[in-house]
Amino acid sequence: MRRQRDPEARRARRGVANAGDVLEAAARSLGGAPRSKVALTERLIAAGYATELVLAAVERLEAIGLIDDERLAAALIESRDRSRQRGDRALLHELQQRGIPKEIAERLLDERANPTEGAAERSARHGGGYNADDRASDGAQYGAEERAARAAMAKMRPRGDNPRKEAQRVAQALARRGFPPPLCWALGREFVTMHAAALANVLDDDEEA
Repeated sequence: MRRQRDPEARRARRGVANAGDVLEAAARSLGGAPRSKVALTERLIAAGYATELVLAAVERLEAIGLIDDERLAAALIESRDRSRQRGDRALLHELQQRGIPKEIAERLLDERANPTEGAAERSARHGGGYNADDRASDGAQYGAEERAARAAMAKMRPRGDNPRKEAQRVAQALARRGFPPPLCWALGREFVTMHAAALANVLDDDEEA
């Protein structure tokens, strides 16, 4: 019978590990999945390694490019845009949950919405930060966020409810994905317009029945 490993004994060994061992453990942890600087640091400290050695190891891996929060965040945003369209709010929350600093997440989301503008111009216009609600209230273009919302809406099908309820259903579905309310309602109304004939036919069939 295979002897079970004692988790407390493993933790004790990690607590006295030298710098090389901690660096090796950090690199090995990155082999399973890319992690942010914060996420990797927290993982290693929680595993029992000495905090000062963890910090040094993580700094070393960042210096040689094995840890790159901006690259990780950009890859995640691109992945979500391809497969699971989500709004800026939802993406910002997910990035922060993964340990991406808020300033990096906001800047990348700003670049996603305004890909042709320079970083300095964006910073000056937004006062050093990105705010999806401000952009919505100013009537500016949503850019990539609107494209993502439209892609999500394209997967929806009319259910035969009355137009008002149908617009509300679509708007709420988009809002749950993190898209801003003004955009959700605009696309909800657009959805009803696009499918007006289909909705009318369904409602006529219900009345005849």
